Amino acid sequence: MSYIFKYKFLGIKNKNNYFSTLRKKNNNHVMCCNDILKKSIRNLKLNSKKVSLLNKELNIYTCKDLILYYPNGYIYAGLKTISELKQNDNSFVQIIGKIIDFKEIKKKNNVGKILIALLVDKTGYIELIWFKKISFFKRLKKNILILVFGKKVLFKNKIQIVHPIIQKFHDKIKIYSIYPTYSLSKNLKKNGIDNFFIMNLLKIIIKKLENNSKEINNFIFQKYTNDRKLISKKNALIQIHFPESINNLIRAKYSIKFEKLFLVRLFSIKKIRGKPFLKIGKKFNSFYKNHLPFDLTEDQKNVFREIRSDLKKPIQMNRLLQGEVGSGKTIIAMLAMLLALDNGFQSCIMAPTEILAIQHYNYFIKMLCKIGVKIALLTRSTSYSNQNEIYKLLIKGKISFLIGTHSLIQEKVKFKNLGIAIIDEQQKFGVEQREKICKINNFPHVLIMTATPIPRTLAKVFYKNLSISIIKNKPIGKIPIKTIHFWNEYKHKAFQIIENEIIKGRQIYIVYPIVNSEKHNYKNLITGYQEIIQRFKFLKKDQIGFLHGKMNYKEKEIQMNKFLNKKTKIIVTTTIIEVGINVVNVSVILIENANVFGLSQLHQLRGRVGRGIHQSYCILLSEKSINPIGLSRINKMCQTNNGLEIAKEDLKLRGGGNLTGNEQSGKKYLFTNIFKYNELIKEVFLTVERFTKNNPNFLKKKNNYFHNIKKN
Repeated sequence: MSYIFKYKFLGIKNKNNYFSTLRKKNNNHVMCCNDILKKSIRNLKLNSKKVSLLNKELNIYTCKDLILYYPNGYIYAGLKTISELKQNDNSFVQIIGKIIDFKEIKKKNNVGKILIALLVDKTGYIELIWFKKISFFKRLKKNILILVFGKKVLFKNKIQIVHPIIQKFHDKIKIYSIYPTYSLSKNLKKNGIDNFFIMNLLKIIIKKLENNSKEINNFIFQKYTNDRKLISKKNALIQIHFPESINNLIRAKYSIKFEKLFLVRLFSIKKIRGKPFLKIGKKFNSFYKNHLPFDLTEDQKNVFREIRSDLKKPIQMNRLLQGEVGSGKTIIAMLAMLLALDNGFQSCIMAPTEILAIQHYNYFIKMLCKIGVKIALLTRSTSYSNQNEIYKLLIKGKISFLIGTHSLIQEKVKFKNLGIAIIDEQQKFGVEQREKICKINNFPHVLIMTATPIPRTLAKVFYKNLSISIIKNKPIGKIPIKTIHFWNEYKHKAFQIIENEIIKGRQIYIVYPIVNSEKHNYKNLITGYQEIIQRFKFLKKDQIGFLHGKMNYKEKEIQMNKFLNKKTKIIVTTTIIEVGINVVNVSVILIENANVFGLSQLHQLRGRVGRGIHQSYCILLSEKSINPIGLSRINKMCQTNNGLEIAKEDLKLRGGGNLTGNEQSGKKYLFTNIFKYNELIKEVFLTVERFTKNNPNFLKKKNNYFHNIKKN
């Protein structure tokens, strides 16, 4: 924690300093109590640079934004006498005492000085140390009672406090034992915006709130629950920043979580009218009975029944279909699209890459060629004339199935009657991209397919805003992938596995996080490619290929065709292969700097192998110096192949995202752990039930509390 000093407490006369200005402002009541939270933070008399930094880096524009910027942690600092301090810990403490002496000593290298102040109380003395701002702290007045806050350190068997926070002590001063800490960048701290700066601003706001009982409405749901752990909204907002006890802090956090979940649940239960698929018709029956080349597994049948049940209703389906790679998600999507066709609707599949879109297109053409379905492909490589032809046929309803990439969400792409939108490998799309296809096509049914749901999607499942279907069974004859972690110093062991697999006739992916950059310490594809050529000299140079996103479509196609035809044994690549590559002969994927990838991404990459009948390997390489979170991701990958387990762990690490907005992950938006607070979620659901029963038209009145929340 950086040192922050308060001029007005130090007995230093400076009429133009920051805190002097604040004092003037408070005396003159510049900031009116009414609607204080709507006021800009400029009303706190900040300079324009600090306002700009708070705007840009923390998205804080108003006093409301500031009070809703919750701490990311807390420091306990009990009030102690000097004799009570112990040498065996480095805890934070507070001491009331007097400085009786100062001395300056030179640093060992004779560059700069150290200031040492002697602090005494009735029980003993302790040294306060400063390495910076020495000329300022030398001006501290001696022999006046002060409150010192800081972290104890032990130096040469002496307890010291380095760069303490100091304020003048008086009877009316409020001493907190729990201090908040806020997520603040180095740039903010460098410009004077640190924990105590934020605390000082919050104290000004909270003082106004305490004097104005009507400023904050109480929790709107409070009379619909008997939960005794809840406290008032005003008290919760004060205690979350300045808790007077551990119990108060727990209740404040609980109350704020309750409100967040209440609003998420309240808005998620509002249903959108959908297009019911009431009949099973000729196209579906013909394909299912005569042309489906394999039997569906029991899991596939159960999943399709769930989807079919949703599609019968006049309410928009929002369903997540989760299943491991190769578990048969695409055939389920095809059957749902045939249902749409029999009921007079069009369908589309949106894939994240051109390679995957083409793969789907070829699969659909092959499977449906005998029942006469008009299928089109739309990607960035589709010629201009073909694009225009697709647009015309689509609006006339003459294309039944459209398969494509992000190209499907152009304004030009208009369906006559889109009944269902399938979004494949949905973790590759942003929130706005996924939702745009619904908004511009009158809200069709939505089926999202993935092997690993991203945190926001999984959080929506837990809050009942998105139904989930799971294909649990592994495909018949598939052997589980072995995931192995090697430190870089044992890379030769990984290369030996690769060599053994090549001798058996298998092929290999080697994945790098970046193509070529000097900004990162990561291994990059360009240098990695040269390393692979040197290590596997028994292969001809043209048997080692490379593939990355900066190549044009033709170059990618050449490299992929060589790999598909087994002319290339190793392909050195980036995450471009994360989705859409289906090569059954690949038995090893080696991932360099595995710790820099997210869990969902690692699981998707692992899904590129294990598609054939042979034993496959996912090898994760990393330095030993990786951070604990990176290591925990790698350990989770080695522990399980289950995509849903991976997604749950990812949710714990990253948070659920903003369920009513566009952020796909981030703990500050959800402010809860859905696994830890299962009982809280149950109570919230019951409260919402009671509330909606008593307030069925809560959204109909304009400018009311809920209407404004939804609008914002």
